[in-house]
Amino acid sequence: MAFASNGSVLAPSQRLRPVLLLLAILAGVTGLAVTGRAEEPAEEARTRNVVRKKLPRDVKSIALEYSVILVDENGNEKPVDPVNHTFEVGDSFLVRFRPQDDLYVYVFNQGPKGERACLLPQDDEKPKLVAKGVEISLPDDGSYFTFQPPAGEEQMIVVALQKPVDLRLLSLSVFRDRAGGKLNAKPADGNGNVVADDIRSRAEAAPKLRGPVRKVVERLDKEPIDASGRLTHVEPPIDGETSSYGIAIAGPKAGNPELILDIPLKSSGGK
Repeated sequence: MAFASNGSVLAPSQRLRPVLLLLAILAGVTGLAVTGRAEEPAEEARTRNVVRKKLPRDVKSIALEYSVILVDENGNEKPVDPVNHTFEVGDSFLVRFRPQDDLYVYVFNQGPKGERACLLPQDDEKPKLVAKGVEISLPDDGSYFTFQPPAGEEQMIVVALQKPVDLRLLSLSVFRDRAGGKLNAKPADGNGNVVADDIRSRAEAAPKLRGPVRKVVERLDKEPIDASGRLTHVEPPIDGETSSYGIAIAGPKAGNPELILDIPLKSSGGK
């Protein structure tokens, strides 16, 4: 990853050290939903939440909000749409996630030179269930990620599932057919190996849409999803929202919905 914390240049295996504090916090919660530092927010009558409730009753869905936040030298935060924003070398940022269901959240990164890392969980950590509405941040120790040379394109890949899966198989599936180095990930003790092994293939085969969430409802009203069909939709920060909203929808015979989000992180030039 071509960014570091606190302005230092880190080796590839060390570039995401601020994440370790978050992982240490998560490790202290065994068999329970992760609560982190955030408090459970009150229910809000937000458009995207209201619209989701209008989906056909026979489909299944999961959703997750995420914000990519540019941080200036004074610590002021400005949410950006990562699809349309290009950072400069020297820019600092953080990322926040808020599941809209109780979900297991996995976060991976692929850097501009193909270097790979599993940010959440890491090493011997087991995946933890993140409760609906609970916000988690990367990094989570008060510092920020800062883009370091060389500039380029990388991705933060987020996978959200209703059941835990084998981390090694999931990482292989996430990076399947992509150039770059290998990711060292140890197997998890959980089940769901078939799910993990094929998740990228299913995601690539499903329609991927972008725009207001209401477009999904309109689409399914006119053209119902196949019983075994799937689709993924991302609503960018619109209508006063500062976060993007990813939703995965599965037909009644498609199994559990699986949300995989490829979040671009582009940088150029330098300060």
